[in-house]
Amino acid sequence: MKYLFIAAVHYLKLENEEIKIPLQAGYLSNESNTLEMILSNNLSLHTLGLHSIDEIRDAPSYYVLEGDFSKEYDQSKIDAVGTSICFAFLRQIQAYVGSLWEICDNSIYVRDGFLYSYNEIISDGCTFKASVSTINSKATGAIESVSIPTSLLMEQGKIMEIFIKDNGFNEIGDYKTATQIQHYKKSGLSRKALASVYIALARGQASIPMKLLLYCSAAEALVANSETELSHRVAERMASLLGNNTEERVDIYSNIKLGYDTRSKVAHGALIKKDETLIQRCSTNIDDYLRKALRLEVPFSLNDKDFEDFFLRKLMN
Repeated sequence: MKYLFIAAVHYLKLENEEIKIPLQAGYLSNESNTLEMILSNNLSLHTLGLHSIDEIRDAPSYYVLEGDFSKEYDQSKIDAVGTSICFAFLRQIQAYVGSLWEICDNSIYVRDGFLYSYNEIISDGCTFKASVSTINSKATGAIESVSIPTSLLMEQGKIMEIFIKDNGFNEIGDYKTATQIQHYKKSGLSRKALASVYIALARGQASIPMKLLLYCSAAEALVANSETELSHRVAERMASLLGNNTEERVDIYSNIKLGYDTRSKVAHGALIKKDETLIQRCSTNIDDYLRKALRLEVPFSLNDKDFEDFFLRKLMN
């Protein structure tokens, strides 16, 4: 049997019309003919429903993944694992669109994914659905379309994480439930990986002050190795990493400190007295600092003592 997975990619506008962009697994597209082939049939209408079909059609782009089930898979076996496979594919494209933040601040997200299993004709098959709830917004809180060059989408697609390899459906994990261990020591996450977790959480927040709370946690995960004088330590280190001159370093330091002041108010249930526009600009700046810091060739994998020495030498230069 064959399978086809499709999910609307919200707020990602492709560079050209009627284009198909290959990724390491599946492809991004806005081709209308492919969309009609998948959606214009009674199976889609009766199982996906008109509202879901319209949501996919109205999105500026969509993701498709096609393949063949192993020979031992009949429909009864697919029925047992179809929803789990659908969630795995949805998490896979969710991770990919999340990685596009590395290119630019954006509000791209996926929400619903649909898996078709069929023999020869898609309309004679069965469908499964998976849904995730995170709706990303930009650092300003805005949700709006962004166009990313095809070449950059393809480059990011080359390092796309594959959740199910070689049709290994028998070994599929639990992609329906969000993992709970990423903040624990046993997770073994690197500084960069843990910072990325906090950035993803920040992007899923509608509230800008809540974004700043999580952006500050991301900065701590990235450059702090002590729990003392955190706001000063993080601000100083981010400034030393990113500032090209004294004026830039002072500006970065001040923005990080403002972010921490906002974080403190949010964490302790206090009202923020600063102007909303100033907080919005601070959020945009720290989002940008984190993106730039993660691109640097910095030895984030050093142990705490050597990491401390790295910044001490950098500050003394």
